[in-house]
Amino acid sequence: MITASLLSTTDLLVALRASIRGDLVTPAEPSFPAATFGVGGRAPELVVVAADVTDVARTIALAGRTGRRVVAQVTGRPTVVTAARTILIVTRLLATVRVDADRQLATVGIGASWRQVLDAAEPFGLTALSGAATVPPAHRPGPYPFAADRIRSFEVVTATGERRRVDANEPDFAALRRGQGTVGLVVGMTLELVRHPLLVAAELIFAAADAPAALAGWRQWAATVSGPVVTASRPGPAAQDHPDHDNHGADDNQPHRQDTDGRSSLTIRVGQLGDPDRAGRRLAALEELIGAAPVARRVGPTTMAALVRGSATRRAGSLAGRGA
Repeated sequence: MITASLLSTTDLLVALRASIRGDLVTPAEPSFPAATFGVGGRAPELVVVAADVTDVARTIALAGRTGRRVVAQVTGRPTVVTAARTILIVTRLLATVRVDADRQLATVGIGASWRQVLDAAEPFGLTALSGAATVPPAHRPGPYPFAADRIRSFEVVTATGERRRVDANEPDFAALRRGQGTVGLVVGMTLELVRHPLLVAAELIFAAADAPAALAGWRQWAATVSGPVVTASRPGPAAQDHPDHDNHGADDNQPHRQDTDGRSSLTIRVGQLGDPDRAGRRLAALEELIGAAPVARRVGPTTMAALVRGSATRRAGSLAGRGA
């Protein structure tokens, strides 16, 4: 029978420093608030800023032998420490993305963002799926599988610190793909990429006076449009806030300014896969239903990575404006 040896925090710190390459941060250090930024609940006993997967495996193994819990801070997910004697593993340095263009695969580390995956795949004419999308095959429109259906394998670290590769032949694979399972901490995955389909994006900004008609026309169009189309609308800054008819500095989350009579403009965005001519006809049908000319109109081919970069640019521009 294996029993845990409850080392003191000081002894644990010494043992970890002898085992890992990454940084260690204690609650007594000035950098502790930065190391635990975004972490809820109680303060962890120690923070391990893992330099690689080996650091994760060695930390988990030592935690198991010394009666500690482990919580990993994973990019894009909330992190909460609920118990005493918990080691927090920060995984932001495990942000590797390796693309095998010939096999159309990406191997992604636990610390990587989805934007990094899209950026890495884009130069090869490839992209990764998030959620579900549709493309028009040769004979009829058909859906891509859900993004999780394209995962080939997971790399996990078990509770004893063992590194395992779990693929479709393993009984734990299905549960991991659903975000479940207790086999261990997922530290990476390999997923299938797809050839980047032609994507046409449009942004139409309507003045406040035309916003009610634009919203009504857009709703009618969205209820009947067919094909691989996604669309959204939102109230926007007043028309005079677009002197160059450019919306790159707008922030979807900040309170929207209004015209002097209290009315807001309207921004309509449309993304379409497939033939640009057909996409143009769909957009023309939308503008015909609205019956008013937009004060700003941007239409053109794009990529998923460019869309994500554009969204980040708009948020950054807004934050910079607030800081000024």
